[in-house]
Parts: sequence; structure tokens; C-alpha cells
Amino acid sequence: MTELWETLIRYVLVGAASYAAGTIVQYRQYRLRGVSLLVPFVPKSSRNFTIVVITLSLLTTFSVITGQIAQQHQAECNADFQRALRENARINSEDRDLEKRDDALREQRDAALTDLVRGLLTAPPGGNGRVRDLLERYETTVAVNDRERADLIAARGALEQQRRDNPYPEPKCD
Repeated sequence: MTELWETLIRYVLVGAASYAAGTIVQYRQYRLRGVSLLVPFVPKSSRNFTIVVITLSLLTTFSVITGQIAQQHQAECNADFQRALRENARINSEDRDLEKRDDALREQRDAALTDLVRGLLTAPPGGNGRVRDLLERYETTVAVNDRERADLIAARGALEQQRRDNPYPEPKCD
């Protein structure tokens, strides 16, 4: 709506300036080296001075108003961009934290597998009870780990959706 008013005011001011110029400027015929020239000139009168002052005042007022509107629009655009930057920075920070937690879970799983293999390699022959205990401990650790990783994957998926729902605005404000 602001653009409509700006355009309307611009056209009115151009029309007013054109009218003022047409009213003020007169043509006088001059002879130069035998050639008759029609030359525009502005006669000195208080009416012409008043018209020029009013026209310049209108143009100045319009320029100030247009500048304020543009500045307000730019401030809103900058605020939107800063809000998107802050939100995406928050999302990225949470994503990094989840990634670190995922790495820790993978390390736990690897450590559990290493413990299982070491335990199996050092188990005495015929020590079925010890092997069963090692396998149950590994299975419990992996099950807990898998549940936590599933929660992490779901949380990262939610963050990815937030990132898609919060796109950066256009870098150029029109």
C-alpha cells in the first residue's frame, strides 16, 4: 500500500512541477545575427517566486517522507534478517550438540563391542556362563544405545524441519 501512495504522490508532484514550470517560464523572441530565436526565460515577479518556493517545498517534503518510508522498510527487512540469523544459529547450535551426543553414543557402542571381543578372546574354554554374560551385557548396551540414537535422529529431523520452516529472507530488500 505504501508503494501505491509513493507512486501517486510522485505523479502528482511531477504534474505540479510541470505545471509550475509551464506557468513560470515564458518565451521571448531574440534576434541574433539576423536570426529570430525563441528563448525561454523566467520573468522576475513575486508570483513566480512563490510558485518556485511552493514547488521546491513540495519536492523537499516528498523527499523527506520517501526517505523515512524507505528507512522504515529497510529497518523491518534488517530485523527480519537478524531474526532468521538468530533462529538458524540456535538450530545449528542444537544440531551440533546432537551430533556430539551421537558421536559419543557411537563411541560407547564401539567400546562395548571392543569389550565383548576382548572378553570372548580371554574367556576360558568351557566358560559358557561368562560368554553368555558378555553377550547379554553387549546386547543391553546396544539396545539402550539404539533407543538413544533413534531419539537423536528424530530430534535432528525436527531441527531440519525447523530449518526448512525458517528460511533466510532475500538478502536484498526491495
